[in-house]
Amino acid sequence: MDGAATFCPLQSTKLGESPWAIQDQTVAFQANKPFFAFLQETAGKSNLDEVAPSENYILDERLPDVRGDSFLAFNGFVGQTHDRDLWFQQHANYCRAHVALPSISETFSAINNPNWLALSPDWDVVRIETIYGLAGRARSSSLSEAEVIGLIDDMLKSRAASTPFDTLKQAQLEKWIRQVSSGSDRRPAFVAPYAEVEDILNQPDWANRLRDALGLGHIRPWAGNPMPVVLLQYNLVRVHDAHIGKPAWAASPTVLDDVPGQMPNPCFFPAPKKASSDGYGFTVDLGSPWVAFRKELLHGHIAYTLADVRRIGEITTDVPTARIVDARKDHLELLKDDLGHVADLPAKP
Repeated sequence: MDGAATFCPLQSTKLGESPWAIQDQTVAFQANKPFFAFLQETAGKSNLDEVAPSENYILDERLPDVRGDSFLAFNGFVGQTHDRDLWFQQHANYCRAHVALPSISETFSAINNPNWLALSPDWDVVRIETIYGLAGRARSSSLSEAEVIGLIDDMLKSRAASTPFDTLKQAQLEKWIRQVSSGSDRRPAFVAPYAEVEDILNQPDWANRLRDALGLGHIRPWAGNPMPVVLLQYNLVRVHDAHIGKPAWAASPTVLDDVPGQMPNPCFFPAPKKASSDGYGFTVDLGSPWVAFRKELLHGHIAYTLADVRRIGEITTDVPTARIVDARKDHLELLKDDLGHVADLPAKP
């Protein structure tokens, strides 16, 4: 596909200055002894929902201290007695207020400057969206999910056959995707370079395999029924041009860039600076057996177009909790020599 074969390296943020110039800052939460002790205690438990986020908070080397301080100060959290529910609520509330809702997400504001990426935006990225999630953002649409699936399927068949797509159907879909974009907030998008996943897209079971490779464990069948998804693909020039004049448009993922509904994502894992000097994050591969991580990054909000929709498929396999636990162990084992704070994790039997 056009512009999809390779992706370009990072450029320096300023002439002579690397975006990773700040190498010796403390991990953001270590300076707050009570909260850090809570994280270590929680990381020693057996429940994945608690263990994974606490490990991520401990290991994340990229979160700037000032951003961690902002999180702790938000709604007086630093002075409260910490427990899991309060912490998860704090994470969700903070990320909605600072990452999802501002006209310029905190991910791309000055407080996160060390994580900005200065990319040469001439390569393609991909992401998966569920039809359910997209339809939920198109709240004013009269189309049902089944109708949207049928329209997208018809559009893709017309595109593959190089035949004209019915103008009425196209108008319906264009209105729907505009409604999706208008109902979206400003949270950053997690994406992977197309070149990182091209081999997966050539497989018959691409939807399940891509879900696994990108660490999207929250996408799974619902009530025994497959979960319909679309593959979105577009060039980063679109994102760059949409954010001209703004402080930044691409960044490395940190624990405070995930905007959860209820709890932080247990499938996220912070990438160590030593293993990713160019600034990319690494996905946790949920496949069994574990294969390898893929590069990922964040970019600023854009409005989708129908041209971005490249495939429609179904997620038919689940991701058991035990599989996520094992995948995180494999991921940690691969990166442990590069993680600067792995010794801060509690010992486990």
